Amino acid sequence: MRVCLINPPRIQPKVWGKPSVFPPIPLAYVAAVLEEENEVIIIDAPTEGRKNLQEMNNATYRVGLSNKQIEKRIKQWTPEIVIIEIPFSGWAGTAFEVSSTIKQIDNNIINILYGQHPSARPKACLEQGSIDFIAIGEAENTIRELIKYLNIGSSEFEKVKGLAFIKNNDIIITSPRPIIKDLDSLPLPARHLLPMDEYAIAVKETPLRGVIKKPWTIMITSRGCPFKCVFCTHHIVWGRRWRGRSPQNVIYEIENLIENYGIKQIDFLDDNMTLDRERMESICDLIIKKRIHVEWFTPSGVRADTLDENLLRKMKKAGCKKIRVAPESGVQKIVDKIIKKNLDLKSVENAVRLCKKVGLRVGCFFVIGLIGETKDDIKETINFAYKLKQLGADSFIFSIASPIYGTELYKQAKNEGYLKSGFCEESLASAEPLIETPEFSSEDLVHLCEIANSVNPTFTRDKIIRAIMNPAKTIKILLGKT
Repeated sequence: MRVCLINPPRIQPKVWGKPSVFPPIPLAYVAAVLEEENEVIIIDAPTEGRKNLQEMNNATYRVGLSNKQIEKRIKQWTPEIVIIEIPFSGWAGTAFEVSSTIKQIDNNIINILYGQHPSARPKACLEQGSIDFIAIGEAENTIRELIKYLNIGSSEFEKVKGLAFIKNNDIIITSPRPIIKDLDSLPLPARHLLPMDEYAIAVKETPLRGVIKKPWTIMITSRGCPFKCVFCTHHIVWGRRWRGRSPQNVIYEIENLIENYGIKQIDFLDDNMTLDRERMESICDLIIKKRIHVEWFTPSGVRADTLDENLLRKMKKAGCKKIRVAPESGVQKIVDKIIKKNLDLKSVENAVRLCKKVGLRVGCFFVIGLIGETKDDIKETINFAYKLKQLGADSFIFSIASPIYGTELYKQAKNEGYLKSGFCEESLASAEPLIETPEFSSEDLVHLCEIANSVNPTFTRDKIIRAIMNPAKTIKILLGKT
């Protein structure tokens, strides 16, 4: 069958500045599985239309191909099936625009959704009216099996696990799809269907993190997370069981990227790349043994309690330039009871010390604005960031907790009445606080996040702490007027 996969336009906060783009690797995995038996193309709308910025409101842009441009592409290629990924609930609106456009072209085209948002809200997505099927969770095998049924004209869709659809005006959700235990069984993502040259051009125009200066791409070497952080969406699609690709399979993809695309820099977007320490060491050993010259980073973070000096030295020798760790909070009780991360903050301190010792750069992630957190807790978190800075950490990212559909944080906020008025998919894309509790308002969080992200040499700790205790002075301090 003729299958078109679409990465829909994004909604991006204006405060993020010029849009950056990245290859939709999960979509490319689905494409790779399907092209074994079907004709397949990918439309990467945010990348192909990255210069097309449509102002949505005072806070956000729509980034990507217009609906008219997508309509033209669909009419030219005439697919029988369109698959749309929604990797983030804040981008759901543009995905529904695309699905509606498809049905206007030809109502017989089958629309399939998958990704974080459809997996968390299958019923709400089907109620949009332009969606035929939802693949819930890990999508490759679900969509492959569904297309086989469609190809033979069968309507016994209840037999397909991990599927949602409407039958006789009722929403049917089948039994869960088992996870893919052997990730090596998947083909490499179909990068040949992506506009690979465009990513290189875009990175030069808008350098990500200020360090991507070489031919670059992203890779994923593992799926699943056994931990239960209240704000995390990873488990919604990939499940709770961690699975890693074999070291040999990972190296095979790296060599493929170097040979076919001239890649010299890789971001590993795993949430838990170092969870299996022996596997990570084997990956590094193979890179060193085969003399593979590539720089790499872990921008999504690795768990601090999986690191030791021997592993970090091997990572550095194998080309790693920087890692990130995620304490999330500087208050152990918040980490344990509120975030439920199951992480000892002393392991974070130790990891930062070791990175400095072996010569690896290290950054840190924090989240503020959690239900049950106080302003004093946030003050302690900023103090902890300064401690990590003294130990050797060189960058800090503070984010405001977002109640994304499918997370425990969303359920808490909804059940306790802490969702900000007007909460919806579009508001998730605005990068604004969406939770207010008796401990803080949305305005408080904006001030505190700005202060926290000012952890740099030009701002002394005393100034930061004074600003927290007196938010009315925050803007003046940020402007250097005190």
